[in-house]
Amino acid sequence: MSKYLLEIGTEELPAKFSHSVLEQFKSLIEFELDKKLIKFEHIVVTSTPRRIVLLLEGLVDYAEDKIIERKGPKANSAYLNGCPTNAALGFANSLDIDVGELEIKNTEKGDFVFGKKIEKGLSTKISLSSIIPKLVKSLQGPRFMKWGAGNIKFSRPIRWIASIYNDEILDFEFDECDPKIKISNKTKSHRLINEVLEVQNPDDFFELLKRNRVIAIRKERKEKIESLINQASKSLNLKPDLSEGLLNELTDLVEWPDLIIGKFSDEFLDLPVEVLSTVMKSHQRYVPLLLKNKSFSKLDLSSEKNISTTFCVISNGLEESNNNIAKGNEKVLRARFSDAKFFVESDKKVASIERNEKLKSVSYLKGLGNIFQRVERIEEVTKKILKFLNDKSLEEKKIIEAAKYCKNDLCSEIVFEFPELQGIMGGKYLKYEGFSEDVCLAVAEHYLPSFYKDALPSTKYGAIVSIADKVETLISIFISGKRPSGSSDPYALRRNLNGVIKIIWDYELDLPLDKLFNELIDFWKIVFPNLNFSRETVFNDLNEFLVQRIVSHLEEISLSKELIKAVCSSDELSQKRVLNIVDLKNRIKSIMNFKEKDNFAEIQRVITRVSKLANKSDISRDVLSTRDYVNTKLFEKDCELKVFEFIGELEKLFSEGYCNYLELLNLFEINVNTIEDLFDNEKGVLIMSEDLKIRNNRLNLLSLIRNYSLKIADFTLLNS
Repeated sequence: MSKYLLEIGTEELPAKFSHSVLEQFKSLIEFELDKKLIKFEHIVVTSTPRRIVLLLEGLVDYAEDKIIERKGPKANSAYLNGCPTNAALGFANSLDIDVGELEIKNTEKGDFVFGKKIEKGLSTKISLSSIIPKLVKSLQGPRFMKWGAGNIKFSRPIRWIASIYNDEILDFEFDECDPKIKISNKTKSHRLINEVLEVQNPDDFFELLKRNRVIAIRKERKEKIESLINQASKSLNLKPDLSEGLLNELTDLVEWPDLIIGKFSDEFLDLPVEVLSTVMKSHQRYVPLLLKNKSFSKLDLSSEKNISTTFCVISNGLEESNNNIAKGNEKVLRARFSDAKFFVESDKKVASIERNEKLKSVSYLKGLGNIFQRVERIEEVTKKILKFLNDKSLEEKKIIEAAKYCKNDLCSEIVFEFPELQGIMGGKYLKYEGFSEDVCLAVAEHYLPSFYKDALPSTKYGAIVSIADKVETLISIFISGKRPSGSSDPYALRRNLNGVIKIIWDYELDLPLDKLFNELIDFWKIVFPNLNFSRETVFNDLNEFLVQRIVSHLEEISLSKELIKAVCSSDELSQKRVLNIVDLKNRIKSIMNFKEKDNFAEIQRVITRVSKLANKSDISRDVLSTRDYVNTKLFEKDCELKVFEFIGELEKLFSEGYCNYLELLNLFEINVNTIEDLFDNEKGVLIMSEDLKIRNNRLNLLSLIRNYSLKIADFTLLNS
């Protein structure tokens, strides 16, 4: 078994590409080797900021032989009286096989002669020399570049390529770079050591680099960085603010991680913790250290209770330079914090109502006015949501006030410099001006959730303003005709609606979105009389989009596909019920609880049998009353009367317009034998009676049972 090592040496790669290229390169090489029938035991694809590395182990020296079957002439042309003709001899000769090895096979177009040819597997070295340059050139990523006079495009200029098969250099053509690259067994050390190293064979490669301050295995680098930060923060009795995203970025910025502790001045602790953290993490790639066991308020304008003046820097430099590196980073951070402090102090001098007025000069979307007008629409959406919720525990004035000021910080200096702080700073500034905490927190949290696993607003006030903001975006974009299509969603409408659904789901808000859409489209029609759109088309598109996102939400929370199909079946009645998110949640919870029962399979089987027979009836699926559909005078046995009485109990359960689904399922459980008796040979009746009136009467009974079962789910789609 052989080993092959490829190293593509480059200028410093962007961190995101350095990480994303690994899976891309791995899948491409696996595909090509599989296509060439080249077997291997283990593959390693890793990267550092200056190199992309491929290591293949347990590699065969020759690909497997390939059996190729080819179709030849018709049988009656190839053989005459059982003897091969020139056509058969010529075909066998083209395959380099004996004529006796030909076979006759029957096809759709008649009998034909077939022959099998064994194509010897190519040398792995020859195959790799053609595969590798093609793969390197096919790698993709954002903002690829050309350099020098060469034609090749890559994320950053390629400076060297090491290609080693066991202990030999595996050469290949790669002459499109400028300057030209010679394929060799040479690699390079850490940039600050700046040595050229000779690799004798693939086994030596990773250790050779380690001795020269390069940890080439990405996973090792990541673990070392995490360990360094955790050990330092533990010794200081602090908590590192280290997200997975920042850890990944740091991993792809250094080849030999070293930890440096820095400090900033106490004078900057009067800045919000989010400002300090954003500057350190997003702009400088430092790791802030938080104080342990301290209460945190999103509305605090100072951070002395939350964050330490100590921070961590992951360096790629030499240890002897650590003091200078620490001082340099502290100097840069002081400048960034001084700017941020100036912005915050300037913003404090401007009232939120003044910033709101400035929104009139900020454009929204073409044809949809400015941001101030958008805020007015958000207020209107908020009022309509409150009307539908009719929640007496909420102070409507506070929620409308939060909606009014939710975008005030878009004209603040700090958000202009740090856009990721929008909403958060708006809430803090309102708190500074003396607004109520409910209003301030609602503004601070109204962008939540901004992605699937993001936190939700912590109060109903914030939840309602968040829904209003997202719904305003949704309707404005749909009305302007810029709806998502395929993978294109430039206005993040899917994410917006997912957020709305998640809030309603978790808070169990009784908010009928379809009715809300209906009223808001009329309002938009009044506000934008010049916008040409079909009211009905927009409404139908919004509802269709809503159903798609609800199904997507159910998939995200890991519900089984069969349960999702059962509660969201595609008929029009079921689709309408899916739009009631709280009702949908209650149905799902009831089914999942009831499925734990031993006799669920029996209940499901009986309802499925009833539903299949009910499909032969003309009765609509929305009919829930026996009146005008069931004639008791046509009953011939007690079992029919008992089923009729069971349907009467179901009618009572739904008479008030609200249903306890567990109670409904319990009724089905109690009466499962009553339903089964209808089909019993002795106690039961023949559903498909020859008497048409009796047959329809019995089918209507079954249809009503089916219709009530559909109130929960389509049991025919459930897998017991």
